[in-house]
Amino acid sequence: MLHTQLFRGPCGVAPYPSFAFEELFKLQNVTAEPEQTEIVIQDPTRIGLPELDGVNSVTAINITGEAVSFSPAAAAVALYGSVERVPAGTAEEEQHDAYVDRTIRLANIPLVVTSVTAVGGGTTYVRGVDYSVTPGGIRVLIGGALADAINATVAPADGGLKRLPIEVNYSYPTVDVIKPFTQGRKFFRVMFEQINEAGDGEKRRITCFYARISLNGGMPLNQAAEFGVIPVSIRLLADPNIFDAGEAAIWEMEVQNTDEAA
Repeated sequence: MLHTQLFRGPCGVAPYPSFAFEELFKLQNVTAEPEQTEIVIQDPTRIGLPELDGVNSVTAINITGEAVSFSPAAAAVALYGSVERVPAGTAEEEQHDAYVDRTIRLANIPLVVTSVTAVGGGTTYVRGVDYSVTPGGIRVLIGGALADAINATVAPADGGLKRLPIEVNYSYPTVDVIKPFTQGRKFFRVMFEQINEAGDGEKRRITCFYARISLNGGMPLNQAAEFGVIPVSIRLLADPNIFDAGEAAIWEMEVQNTDEAA
């Protein structure tokens, strides 16, 4: 059982060239595949030009896995963007146009809506009768007093929907705002810390010196009966600051030798 492979453990990510690793996601079904370049010299003295000599070199290693826990910081990294934390607060008399059977997007994700009124402090509308609260904002319900007030207005001359100005008072939670595809390519260090569950419990550490992180397929937005996993690709390249012959520039694997005393 010594060399049976059932390694489990966290994956840490650090901005290059630091070694301050943070667990941005939890990966499962992780595999690494070398990307090889082969240069072959053929033997011109023999029929069929068989191979005389050649050079094989690994130019990159492609690591793929499924993220089962994907933080906002991980999304910012994989989507070449940024993440900003916006603190909780309250909005008072935030004005919007209300439409029948439509969702009005509020400036923030509503947490607790305290009141919805006509502009100027007119009629106060009732939640669950006149409107409902969604993660995106508020939705005007058909058959309520708010819908009746909207239907009593005159449609715009340009043919748009009937509308009624309203004011919304509400509180909103702390959110992490992810802005994808706003930044260029970045490089990271990646470290896998593992224990062999199937073998003798030996510890393993894999340090990847120079990596790019991106999505490896579609990002699930709505799930059905199954949990969504985020396909992640980690492309390892040679660290431009490692030059010495005999030194691994792409990654280094350290495996505990359990035959030796600690």
